[in-house]
This record gives sequence, structure tokens and C-alpha cells, in this order.
Amino acid sequence: MNSVKFIIAISFLTFIFTFSVAQERVYIKKKEFFTTDEGFKEAWKNIKKGNFLFYQHRPASYKDAIPFYKDAIAYNTENAELNLILAICYLRSDPKAEALKYIQKAIDQKEDVHEKANFFLARALHHNLEFAKAIVEYDAYKETLNGKKLKEQSPIIDKYISECESGKILKKKTARIIINNLGPQINSAFDDYGAVLSSDGLRLVFTSRRGEKGDRINPMDDKYFEDIYTSDFVDSGWKEAENIGKPVNTDWNDAAVDFLDEKNMLIFYRGRERGGDLYTTLYKKGKWKNINSISNKVNSKKSKESAISFNADGTTMYFVSNMDDDSFGGKDIYYCILDDKGKKWSKPINIGDDINSEFDEESVFISPDEKTIYFSSKGHNTMGGYDIFISEYKYDSWTTPVNLGLPINTADDDLFMTILPNARDAYFSAIRKEGFGSFDIYHATILGPEKPLLLTNEDELLAGIATPIEESFIEESMKISYTRMTIVKGSVTDFNTGTPLASTIELVDNATGKLIKKTTSNKNTGSYLISLPSGKDYGFSANTDGYMFHSENFVVPEAQDYKEIFKDIKLQPITPGSKIILHNTFFETAKSTLRTESFSELNRLAKMFEKSPNLVIEISGHTDSRGSRSANQRLSVARAKSVVDYLKAQGVKAANLKAVGYNFKFPVASNKTKEGRQKNRRVEAKVLSN
Repeated sequence: MNSVKFIIAISFLTFIFTFSVAQERVYIKKKEFFTTDEGFKEAWKNIKKGNFLFYQHRPASYKDAIPFYKDAIAYNTENAELNLILAICYLRSDPKAEALKYIQKAIDQKEDVHEKANFFLARALHHNLEFAKAIVEYDAYKETLNGKKLKEQSPIIDKYISECESGKILKKKTARIIINNLGPQINSAFDDYGAVLSSDGLRLVFTSRRGEKGDRINPMDDKYFEDIYTSDFVDSGWKEAENIGKPVNTDWNDAAVDFLDEKNMLIFYRGRERGGDLYTTLYKKGKWKNINSISNKVNSKKSKESAISFNADGTTMYFVSNMDDDSFGGKDIYYCILDDKGKKWSKPINIGDDINSEFDEESVFISPDEKTIYFSSKGHNTMGGYDIFISEYKYDSWTTPVNLGLPINTADDDLFMTILPNARDAYFSAIRKEGFGSFDIYHATILGPEKPLLLTNEDELLAGIATPIEESFIEESMKISYTRMTIVKGSVTDFNTGTPLASTIELVDNATGKLIKKTTSNKNTGSYLISLPSGKDYGFSANTDGYMFHSENFVVPEAQDYKEIFKDIKLQPITPGSKIILHNTFFETAKSTLRTESFSELNRLAKMFEKSPNLVIEISGHTDSRGSRSANQRLSVARAKSVVDYLKAQGVKAANLKAVGYNFKFPVASNKTKEGRQKNRRVEAKVLSN
């Protein structure tokens, strides 16, 4: 599907060491720590082990120090310095909200425990969404500064205060949403993030930092290198995630970016090549093959590209890069346009300062019609870290980005928003207290303003994997914008044997004759899925060598809401007696004049003769029962002849074609209803010999 995508390598997420770590030296005096002989020796050993890690001043070492400090604090819960250093560890790793109880304890025990105590308390309050209190502590800390320190530190403190001011406003109006952790089948004790899904939401591809003893460790953060995992949704929930393996996953960073199910294509980030680039791979015959770079226009030796999202027809791609060209600061969102020949991409174009801020942007997701964009940013009115924003394209420009607010966003990093076509199910990545590790993948069920909090059976399957968040977060309604879309899915099999077939599925805009989408059904299962954005008249066909093609006509109104159509297709071998209905062959009303919308389908029929020159086909015209038999006979014959004449103009020999009219002799539906009569007005192609 068109997603997301939209993902980054978590190793790129920089941890801001706001001020010099040298100022964060915390001295736990042995004499003050001692309370009793029992347990002291072991507790002091744990402090030493914790200190060894703490003073490495790396995100991973802060996190690794926490268990040792927590063991030590079990011996003496009142020591101010130990509580302080444990709070700093949480603030420098995650979950940051855990720092609050320790920093408050430290200050309660010793008001002057550290010169930056107010700052640490402010950060902890900030991450617990206590924005008003956090502002007080930020101001209090700022008042302790003067001269050079004030000049150096004011910009970041002022930004934190601005985030809290935004948080105060956003906290007053939270969205009516149910959020669930995807559970242990997907999330692990390690970072799991960047979910990209198929259009029907039944296949999930994501990135994980999980690993086993002996696997390579990224020296930047002491975590396992990224690998890509996949899972399918079944009746019982998500299946246990599986590593997709080589050749996509390597010993270095490999991260899922987008999954285009109609093309069986995965777009992924590979961190080793040229500092980080985007690649594609195709799923063929049960394996991932044909790894290729996206485009030299996107992938640059001088920059890192870490997220991508395509529009409906794949002619425009939006991506995130730290390239310098026209940058507004940090990482920005750019886009490229495919030329009319479908071969070359334009040079990257910055999407503009309506979207891009002076800070980093990340994880872009564009709706199929390019009218709505979701992205994460550290700028705009974020309440802290990366927040997820939405903007709509109106009157030739992007609207001011709107913060999605609580409970989607928090004061920590919230990333990788993916919206399914039903506009009800969303997936994102975040660090939460209730999580299994650091970053986890969450599912959001978006409730409409009039809907009760009862879930349908389908909702229970999608959202019932974990316990929903507290009701206090489910208040006002939240509007999620998305293109109205119809999903067609099913399987392609042999008409006689039921054997699954690898069939080429094509979607044509009947108004223009332009090929919109092309995909292939799964060779092993015959399954396929293709999406139809609203507002068009589509010609749909399934084509396999040696078989008659199958066609359907889908007219999707502009106002059509999300809909799923299940269509199992049974292809008939090109043998005498096999016949198909030409669903995309149209005539002027009550006439035999072919409409231009018919040409794509009839061209497809003509090509069958190129591969089977001895093929003889009967083209038969059929009508409904309204009017006289003689009038309908003349019309049915005339329409059959119009098709034959068109095929001959495309090079098919007259000897290979026979035109007949059957008026209303062979109905396929009742002539008593409008729908039945419409089905009876048709043209068929039947194999006479081959």
C-alpha cells in the first residue's frame, strides 16, 4: 500500500546532551550512603558498577546503569545523590517519565542536591505532561544562570518552555481514540518501530533492534543493528514476527520504509552504503529478489535519506533527507516527480516552509491523492521531541500543520504514522510506560464523534490484542483525513483444477486508457490486492499466458467511502468452449458505436491472437428483453460486428473472427430488474478452435 512509510534508522535519533556532561558529575559519598552493615557492601558495589557506566555518557550506558542503581537504592531509598543520578539516567534513556519520582525525592531530601536540579525536575515534569509545573522549574533554573551560561543555554530552555506552552493547549482537548500496544508477537524488549502495512491491514512489515548473543552491535548506541521483520494478521491476532532474512537484511542497519503490496515491493533503508540510502526489493516465488537503489536523484553521497512515501500511481515520491539543497534546517521533506515516460525522476524539490521547520522533520506519509500529509517534527507546536502532524493541500499550498495531540503525541518521540484506507486504523511508534521495551508499535482505533465506545467484531480483532489506554484519554473526536478508496482482493485460479495462478492484474482508467496500476497475484496462493482511489471508471483485468483474460468494470464515485470488494477469479484455458464477458466494452446508448473506453480491453483481446495465431473466436452480442426480438437481434449483431471490425483494424485476420447476435436468448440475470438487464447487455468472446 501507499504508506509510509516512512521510517528512520533509530540510530539516527540523536540524544540532545543539552549542556556539558561535565556539569552532571554527581558525588555519592560513601559515608552519607551508609546506613547499616547489612547489605552495604553489595549496594556500594552496585553504585561503582553504575558509575562506571554513567560516566561513559552514552545513551546506552545510562540505560545499562539503571539496574545497578536501582539495586543500590533498595538499600538506601533516602540518599539524595543516588536518587538524582537515577533520575538523570532515565532522562538520558527511557522511559523518561520514570525520572520524576527520583528527582522529586532527591530535592525533597536535599534542596541544593545539584546546581541543575531545577532543570532536571523541569525535564521530568515535562515528560509527565505536567507542563505548567515544568515551566515554573525551567524559569527557576534560568534565573540561576548569568553571563555566558545564560547566553548558551537560553535558546534550548526557551524551546522547552515553548513546547510546554503548546502542551498546555493540546492537553485541554484530547482525541477520541483507543490505543493498543501490538503485543509480544510484534514488540520485544528492544526497539520496534516503523510499521508499514498492506492496504487491507493484514500484513505488517517493521524494523526491530532485537538480536541474539553474537549478533553485531552498533557502536553508536550499543544496540543491535536494525533488521526487518514481517507478520500476518490471522483470526487469533498477529502471528509471531519473523526476520525476513538475507539478502535484504545484512549485518548492518536495514529498516523497512514502505510496502507496496500491489507490486510486491518493499522499500527499505540500508545504512552502510554511502552513509544511508533507500532501496527496493521484489517478492518473487517466495523470496525477496532484485535489490536496486531507488534513484540517484534521491540517494546522494553527501546526505542520508531515511523515509519515503508514494502517491497512488507511484508518480510522486516524498522523502526525508538531510541534504543541504534549499534546507530550512536539519532534516527536511522533499519530493520528486516521475517523467511522462515513467523512467526518470526529477531533482528533489523541498516541500516548503509550510511543512519544514528550522528543526528536524521525519517519517513522512502522503495520502494517495496527495491532499493530506502526515509527518513528525521537532518544530512547529510540538509538545516535546518528535510530534506527529497533519497538513492538507488546499488552494495550491499546504495548510498550517496541526499537532495530532494526545493521546497520539506525548512529550517524547512519536513517529512513523501510517493510516489505513478505512481512515479508522492507524499505526505509529512511541515510547510508553506500558511498553515492552523502548520504541513499541501501537495501533490506534479512531472513533467518530457519534460512535459509542463499543467495538464491532472486526474492531475486536484489530484492536483487542492489548489493554486500551485509560478512559481519560478518550474525550473529543479526532478527524483523520484520508483518500476515499476501494480495495479489491481475492485469488486467481485455474477454472478447471482450482490451481493458484500467477496472473498479471492491470487497472486502467477507462476515460483515458492510461494504465494506472499493475501487480501480480501470488504464485503459491493466487492471492492479489489492488486499491482503487475514488472518482474514476476503472477497467480491471487478470491475464495469464495460455488463459482467457478476465475483466471487470468498477465505477467508484467520488463520494465512495472505504469499501472492500472480494473477487475470486477463475481463468479459463484457451480451449474450445471457453468464453469470457467483455465487461469493459461499451457502446453508445441503443447503438452499435464503440465508445473509446472500450479500446483498452479490445486491444488486450487482439494481443491474444499474436500468441495464438490459429485461435478462432466467436464475438457474440447480447441484449436485455426490452423491445422487440427483431430490433434486439439487429442491435446484438451490429454490436458484435463493431467489435470484430475493431479487432480486424488491429491486425486480427477475418478468418479468426466470427460475429453473431443472440438478442436476449441467453440471459445471465433476471430481466425484471435494472441491475439484471444491465448484466444481460453484454458482449462475449468464445473460443471455437485453437
